[in-house]
Amino acid sequence: MVEATVRLVPALPDPLTAIAVFGDEQSAAATVAAYMATGAQPSMLEFIDRMTLRLLNEFGDFGLPEDAGAMLIMQADGPPEEARAAVAGFSGVAEAQGAVEVAYSDDPEDSETFVLARRMAQPAWEKYAAAHGGGQLLDDVCLPRGAMREFCDRLAALRAESGLMITLIAHAGDGNAHPSVFFDAGDPAETAKAQDVFGEIMRIGLELGGTITGEHGIGYLKRDWLGQEIDEPARRLHLAVKEALDPRGILNPGKMLSRLDRESLAGIGG
Repeated sequence: MVEATVRLVPALPDPLTAIAVFGDEQSAAATVAAYMATGAQPSMLEFIDRMTLRLLNEFGDFGLPEDAGAMLIMQADGPPEEARAAVAGFSGVAEAQGAVEVAYSDDPEDSETFVLARRMAQPAWEKYAAAHGGGQLLDDVCLPRGAMREFCDRLAALRAESGLMITLIAHAGDGNAHPSVFFDAGDPAETAKAQDVFGEIMRIGLELGGTITGEHGIGYLKRDWLGQEIDEPARRLHLAVKEALDPRGILNPGKMLSRLDRESLAGIGG
């Protein structure tokens, strides 16, 4: 006999949503690190950079502050008193880190507007890319939250050095960053430059103690980089599992593990 035990819990009230606007990306990133270091557990903490704020307004007329260097969107969805305390804690940290504006709302429509704006970042990027050469490489390096500020510094240097547009949004509470590199896909030299920048972003992520992928996986695009992240014992383990489950190499061939040295399997099982 199969038995399942379930428990009913009350539906949560509508979340409180707070926004913090900053003059630069670095202050927003520092706020993320400082706030999460308090032990906070927001249900959402999102980062949007200056260029993405502008593109979102062009895409959907969201009325976001285009003159800002970055914006954080924070939500707390616990019991009302806990949510208010979480918002107050976030507001205090943001102000201490130099936020030029902090506001919050318990109006579900306000919350949905900000959440929708964040969700529309990729469509807004795609619209921009289509009008500017069609090329876009979306990354998803994941970092220690304390490294987010340095990551922003390094991205700024990459922008200046490459001359390419590089935008940034992040599930900042998780340290999961989504920089996106835009380029003219019809220009071989610019395409090669964009691919180099994409690789440099992954290298920076690893240098800062992160991983080359937080959500999207390795697949085809990052297969050459997997060996840079995992050590020899981990390579052997990955390949051994693949060999056991797919000895003929017919399951999703040419993807995640295809660039690892299969000689690493020598001696396994012996």
